[in-house]
Amino acid sequence: MQGLVNFTTAIADSIAVALPALCYLMACFCFLFAGWTFRGWANHNHHHHHFHNRPWVPFISLILSGVFATFPQFLNMANVSAGTNLVTSLTSYQATTPGNASNILGATPQNTIINVVTLFQYFFEAFGAACVWWAIVRWRAIVNGRNEGSPTACAVQFAFGVMCINILTVANGVVAFFTTGG
Repeated sequence: MQGLVNFTTAIADSIAVALPALCYLMACFCFLFAGWTFRGWANHNHHHHHFHNRPWVPFISLILSGVFATFPQFLNMANVSAGTNLVTSLTSYQATTPGNASNILGATPQNTIINVVTLFQYFFEAFGAACVWWAIVRWRAIVNGRNEGSPTACAVQFAFGVMCINILTVANGVVAFFTTGG
């Protein structure tokens, strides 16, 4: 069990290192895309551009460049909307120390579940932040017409990511729900 905890913590550390770079790359990409589209509209006839039937596309990219540049604050706002006060940070990386899996059994099954979730909490938080990032990237591709899909699916993925970031709160709520009998 300890090997699995060490492995998932290493994966979480990898995601925590890669996600800020991906956020800033997407911020630059969205900003350059919006600028290039605006330049094309200024220099050419607006109706000959490939986004003439969707004039909101460069504005959405401009807004999303700000979202990606301030991704930790965006995640904090999503966490507050989810009812928690968990604070995320992408700028101050610290290597996480894997939890000790030698004694995960609790006095009750509910305690054991919370202990297991606590051991894998770093992975869930990093994976949740990556899910939120990917939901926004996918939504942008759908809005731009580059990808087929449903914006509702992106909203579900976004909500799933926020729930993964707040996995301890969700686990306590689920355990409390089943402890009281629903």
